[in-house]
Amino acid sequence: MKMRIYVILMTCFFIAAEGVGQDYSFRVKYGMIYAGHAKLSYQVENEILTGELNIYSSPWLSNLWTLSDSIRSVYDIEAGRLQNHTKAIHEGSFHRNYEVVFGDSGRVEINGKNKLIKAQGLRDVPSLLYELSHTQLKHGDTLHYPLWDGRGYGILSLVVEKASGPSLFKPFSIEGWHLIPLSSSRKSRENRIQLSLLLSKALPHIPVKIEIDTKYGDVVMRLAED
Repeated sequence: MKMRIYVILMTCFFIAAEGVGQDYSFRVKYGMIYAGHAKLSYQVENEILTGELNIYSSPWLSNLWTLSDSIRSVYDIEAGRLQNHTKAIHEGSFHRNYEVVFGDSGRVEINGKNKLIKAQGLRDVPSLLYELSHTQLKHGDTLHYPLWDGRGYGILSLVVEKASGPSLFKPFSIEGWHLIPLSSSRKSRENRIQLSLLLSKALPHIPVKIEIDTKYGDVVMRLAED
């Protein structure tokens, strides 16, 4: 198990080093069942990050209940700001789509309607995961990010804890970093924006486990072994 994870991490590292982009595949657990698969992809060109996160249910589950969520965003790494955010939510009978364009001076266009926001340095899930993969982490640190999710944002606070790795009682654990939500703003609680992570130890950090807690349900993504 440990060797398989090591091979996966090294493969992802070499993909990134060659400048081709980064792709990670995950098994997805939605609530109490294994629902399907997910893919996280990055492409960087001229300091512009295009990130995508796609979650989709397995064929057997799709016959009973559909899970098909996706986020695609364009993020200016040098300026540190989102340019575009596209989100589609399809969970059972619930469906929502958001097309968001970020302008200057807090101007945001959501599905064709203009809105002013106060937050600076907004990120969404793909752009945040990319930034964290290149962040030097230290046990006990607290990180704060204004996180955009569909049509609004909230402050995500993450506490960094060192994951100790395999032991007698946890033989399949991986040495790395746990990022655990500390607290959230009123806006975050309204939108249920929460994110927990297990990242590999070395830079660039590889997302080994991602937990996204939303008002529609809890999604757990684990890095695929094969």
